[in-house]
Parts: sequence; structure tokens; C-alpha cells
Amino acid sequence: MVILKNKIIQSTILLIIFSVIAKALSFFVRIYLARTLSADAMNIYSLASPTLVFIITIAQMGIPAALSKVIAQSKSSASALLTSIILSLVNNIIVITLFMLLIPFLAQIILKDAQIIPVMKAMLPMIPMVTLSGLLKGYLQGKQEHVSACASQMFEEIFRIIYLLISFTNAPVMTPVRMAEIAMLSVFVGECGSSLYMFIFCMIKRTAAFPVNELILKLNRASFDEILRVSIPMTSSRLIGSLTFFLEPMLMVLSVSNASSIVATYGQLNGYVLPILTMPSFITVTLANTLLPSFTYETSHGNRKRGMKIFNVIFWICLLIGFSCSAISFFFTDQCLNLFYHNTLGSAYLKSLAWPFAFYALQPVLSSMLHAFGQSKKAMIDTLSGSVIRLLIITFLTPVLNEAALPLALTASMLITTFMHAIRVSFYLWKEPSSA
Repeated sequence: MVILKNKIIQSTILLIIFSVIAKALSFFVRIYLARTLSADAMNIYSLASPTLVFIITIAQMGIPAALSKVIAQSKSSASALLTSIILSLVNNIIVITLFMLLIPFLAQIILKDAQIIPVMKAMLPMIPMVTLSGLLKGYLQGKQEHVSACASQMFEEIFRIIYLLISFTNAPVMTPVRMAEIAMLSVFVGECGSSLYMFIFCMIKRTAAFPVNELILKLNRASFDEILRVSIPMTSSRLIGSLTFFLEPMLMVLSVSNASSIVATYGQLNGYVLPILTMPSFITVTLANTLLPSFTYETSHGNRKRGMKIFNVIFWICLLIGFSCSAISFFFTDQCLNLFYHNTLGSAYLKSLAWPFAFYALQPVLSSMLHAFGQSKKAMIDTLSGSVIRLLIITFLTPVLNEAALPLALTASMLITTFMHAIRVSFYLWKEPSSA
């Protein structure tokens, strides 16, 4: 029993260490880009970034997480792997084709900036590479190689840093569009490095080797249904969040006659406050990605008690991280803002939202448990409920509360989704083992 706990804790500590290193490298990339890109280049890059996030969500379609779950609960990974490859290939062809056709429309009509076209075209090679990286990571997690899957994030950032340093050093003078294009291409190079590391690891470690000979023989209709049953609701949840962020500022501006104070609040919350409040997510999301295949693997192999121990360790670690970060944000509000931004804009909002957002650290873990229990649709319903409440508060309370409506909407949305997840997980977690 003690050995089991020690193994779980050791693996969790390694995951946290690698996540911290990867996050530190990611911060270095952000700082380097902020100091290297000109103001115009940063504006172009920032303008294209939301499109990148949306395209990645569509390109992956939740298949990597579904692959990790299916592999973890299956004796053979061949069918699930080939099914995921076929689905990803077909989806990528469709996404790339449509995106190529829509680039001029998105740049000139929607974003009203034709010079962003080369930057958007730089996203095209990224689509298949992000998909490949996601599949490899999902495969490793399904095979319980969580530390290696997490370590791939470090290689992603290292390759990206090397590419940026070489590109900007060799060509110190370039146009803003070219600078933004290089910044966007660095994401592609990072995914190449991550995929290369994971592929070499799979080839070297025989226990995680690809079952090439079994692939075609194991393909069947049930595999497609199994993958899609998990991936579609997960994709829907992410799309709901993206759509909410898209509609939010539009509804705010339309709800008041003088939008200047509302826009200022929106900028402070999204630019300064939320990045600090959600900072623990880089650890909690990593642990949640580990929890989904681990819990599924243990329960499907009759080791429900071990699955419960893994859940309990990860749950309490995430809760501790959430409350620790909230305490720091509450008691050292100005110091945190000065440390990251060299100003104290949004100080009042950070202090007031610090404690409620402690529970945000539990949301990825609870969501992963719902997917592990095969309740992806209910997880999507919880996300949709929180998003609807958020938009309703903004629409109907902004005319009354003005800028105070936005932090209220953020808090209510987050808490509703989190506690709905918690209620559902509690119900399924404490059912009889045979029914779980």
C-alpha cells in the first residue's frame, strides 16, 4: 500500500516538475517575443492568435484525449490507433481545404487587415503537425507513459526557442508581417520537436512500440463509434468556450450606451487578472490529462481502489495548488501584478476574484473524471450551462451593474460549471464498482 502511494506521488511530482519547466520555457518564449517583435508585428500576431486556437480545436477534434481513454481500457491499441489516424487524416484534409479558401475572407472582411494573410498561411503546415503531436501524446498517455508525454512539452518549447533565436539573429531587420509570420511558424517548429521526441521514445521503448502489424486487422466500426463517442462531446465543450469568448465583448458593448469603462474592465480582466488566476491550470491540466487514462486503465482492469487512490492524490494536490495560488493573489495582489506586468491595473478585481477561482483548479480534474466515466455529453452540458449563464448575466445585468457585471459573470460561470462537474463525479465515483 505504501509502495503504491509512493509510486503515485513520485509520478505526480515528476509531472509537476516537467510542467513547471515547460511553463518556464513558455514564459521565456512570451517574454522574448514581447521584446523582439515590433508593436505592429505584435498586433498582427495577436490578431491571428485567436484563429490559431480555433483551428487547433477543430483539427484535433478531441481525438487525442479519446485515444488515450480507449487505449487505457483496451487490451489492444491497434484498432483505436488506426481509427484515430483515419479520423484525423480525413478531418485535417477538410479543415486545411476550408481554411485555405477562407483565409482571404477572414483577413480582409472579418479582421479587416489584408497583411495578416501570410501569417494565416503560416498556420497551414501547423494543422497536421499539431494533430500528429496530439495523437502521439494521447497514445503515450493511454500506455501509461505520462512522464514522457509531459516531457514532450519541454522539447516543444526548446525547439521553438532555438528557431526564434536563429531566425531573429540572422535577420535582425525585417517587416512586421515577416516577424509575425516567424512567430507563428515557431509554433509549427515546436510541434515538430515534440513529435520527434515522442516518436523516438515509442520506437526505443518496446512496451510503447506501435503495433504496425495489427493495425489493418483490428480495424472495425465499433472503434470509430468508441473514439467519436468521447471526442465529439469534448470538442463541443471547447467550441462552446471559444464561442462564449467570441460573443462576450460584443454583448457587453451592445448592452450599454457608453462602452469605454466596460472595454477598460474587459481589458484589465482578460489582459492582467485572468492570466494570474488561471496560472495553476498548467499543472492541473497536466495532472487531469494523466488522470483520464490512468483511472480508466485501473478500473477497466479491476483495480478500482488504485484508481480511487490516483484520483484522490491528484484531486487534493490540485485543490492545494488552487488555494495556495489564490492566497498569494489575495494577500500579495499588487506584488503579483507588478512582478508580471510592472503595473497594478486590475488590482481590485484580482483581490475580489482570488478565492472563488481557487475552485477553478478542480475543473480539469473533474472534467477528466466525467470523460473517464463515459459521461462526456454531461460534461459538455455543464460547460454549456456555465457559458449560457455567463452570457445572460452580461446581457441583462451590464445595463444595471455596468463594469461590475463582467467579474460576476466570470465567477458565476466558473463556479456553476465546476460544481455541476463535482456533483456528477460524486454520484458516479461512489456508486458500486460494478456500475462504474
